[in-house]
Amino acid sequence: MKTKTEKALSALEFAISQCATHERMDDEFTLAEYVVKTRINRSTAQQHLDRLVGEGLLTKRKIAIDSHLTNLYRKP
Repeated sequence: MKTKTEKALSALEFAISQCATHERMDDEFTLAEYVVKTRINRSTAQQHLDRLVGEGLLTKRKIAIDSHLTNLYRKP
């Protein structure tokens, strides 16, 4: 039983480390920043960024910013 608990904790610690350890890079931006710069509403901005990601023109990844998971976008 102890081994299962250790494996579960190890998996949990790994998952947490994957979210928290990555720092934001200089060429990345958030949806909120995109909304401010483009002056378009949030849902339209989200659709536009999703389309660009789908076409492979942008990549996105999640990181924790102020304890909230946030998508960061950048050119591949």
